Amino acid sequence: MVKTGQTTNRSEAKLLARREAHMAMAGLSLGQAAKDSQAVCHLILESDAWQEAVQLLLYIPISGEIDVNPLIKKGLEVGKTIALPRFSPENNAYDACAIPNLGELVMGKFGIPEPSLGCQKMDTKQLDLVIVGGVAFDGLGGRLGRGGGFFDRLLADVSAKKCGVCFDQQVHPDVPVERHDVKMDMIATPSGWLAPPPA
Repeated sequence: MVKTGQTTNRSEAKLLARREAHMAMAGLSLGQAAKDSQAVCHLILESDAWQEAVQLLLYIPISGEIDVNPLIKKGLEVGKTIALPRFSPENNAYDACAIPNLGELVMGKFGIPEPSLGCQKMDTKQLDLVIVGGVAFDGLGGRLGRGGGFFDRLLADVSAKKCGVCFDQQVHPDVPVERHDVKMDMIATPSGWLAPPPA
């Protein structure tokens, strides 16, 4: 578990929390990270939120994030509409774009695979469930991203259930949040639900 830090400035608190989370993750082996990711994916697949959702937004994982590729593949396999973020240079923001298969991914602006230009942009108001990665989470639904604010802006008008996913090492006692930070409805960890899914 990430230790809490004392600071008077919210931005400094976020910076410190990110540093603490990165330090906590340093000792996690690739093998353990893979096992932990499998545990989180299994937890989500068994949830009512996943089983009832038809249109979902996920993400392509990078280092330090839960590997949700099994969820993407399973969703496509069973006929769910799966969307992934695609960066829009014109708006300096991400759009949710549906993919018919993983072959429709191209390398994006930040070195992260994203839907090709041929993939249709989705209305985020039609989403049923969003799976969200991050740097740190707490039991009240607080999420700390990487500092760009891109995902918070993408989710600002989303009414769908938001499910954070993280390693146990990324659980923080009190994530510093601001007014624009989007809260999670539930958070899945390798040890179970940090914030229980709604009944």
